[in-house]
Amino acid sequence: MQHTVSRPMPLRVFVRLTTACLCLCLAKAPSARASLADDLQAMIDEVPKKKVPGVLLYVHEPELTFLGTSGFADRKTKAPLRGDHTLRIASVGKTYVSALAQLAANDGLIELDQTIDHYLDQEILSQLPDALRPTIRQLLNHTSGIPDYYGVRFYLTDWQDRGPLTLDLVLRAIRGKKATHRPGEAFSYSNTNYHLVAAILEKVHATDLATLLKRQLFVPLALNDTYYNERSPRGDDIHGYGAPMQPWVDTYDWQENSGPDSGIKASAADVAKWIRALFSDDGALAAIGQQMTNAPVQERTRKLQGMGVEILESRSGVQVVGHTGGADGYLTAAFYIRESDLVFVLHINKSDEKRFSALLSQTLKTLLSQ
Repeated sequence: MQHTVSRPMPLRVFVRLTTACLCLCLAKAPSARASLADDLQAMIDEVPKKKVPGVLLYVHEPELTFLGTSGFADRKTKAPLRGDHTLRIASVGKTYVSALAQLAANDGLIELDQTIDHYLDQEILSQLPDALRPTIRQLLNHTSGIPDYYGVRFYLTDWQDRGPLTLDLVLRAIRGKKATHRPGEAFSYSNTNYHLVAAILEKVHATDLATLLKRQLFVPLALNDTYYNERSPRGDDIHGYGAPMQPWVDTYDWQENSGPDSGIKASAADVAKWIRALFSDDGALAAIGQQMTNAPVQERTRKLQGMGVEILESRSGVQVVGHTGGADGYLTAAFYIRESDLVFVLHINKSDEKRFSALLSQTLKTLLSQ
């Protein structure tokens, strides 16, 4: 077990998050926060290691920083999970790609409401089902109608080598699939969308996505422990466990954490810094974060989808913004709560969505009951 914490302060907002709803109310007295760090550490220590090998939780607000770990980064060697480990954050990485798209739009390089045939070559367009021509915005908010490449067929047939996720592989994987709907008619989450967004960004910038991310985001924001499509960056030592039909397979050598939909790896502190930069009022990219949350579409009750960002709403209208991410063997959540100016990152190295959802709910219940 490991945790670090600075001097606690009153938490101004209570939040309870479940997979179905989000509720907020006012916080209790300052003394109720005194044992918050111990409570958080006890919570993650109680996660059964036979079910989830390792857990990391990072919580930060202006006068509180908690970094706790429990369990193992490697079941075989029993190497402990550390706070400075690099996390495979999967779809949380969509927030970075969407931010690049907003920057390109602000610079006049793209128009978010222009259809993709103005940017992509016919070689790519001809492989999309039903001659779909969504806008860039519809790619970003998952209303494009383009089917998701990931599924049982992809896992069993298209991705047998477990190699890097490329646009060619993704387009091959959707061959023969029908559109889920016409562009703009409905919400349907599709990882394919972000491969197409990346192709557009690379074309208008005449450079690769890795260079764009480093030049426009990682370096300016001093995200020194954040990487894109790097096979084994510093601290990338967490083994993940679980995949379809293989609940305890070690996925460490698989390259699912690659490509524009899931290729970011970063420390918990860097992920929190990134989320705060986007969504806090004084964040370096607050204007970009605002653009990402503008005119969201309804995913389900009290859950909206912006452009590369999930927006959870309470019954009273309070919002939590960020993203979840899942890759074989790894699950992550990174969210910002505006009313309490709090950001948190939760990560486990086991594909167990039911247990992760319960832990996410328990985390917020613990945070907000002090």
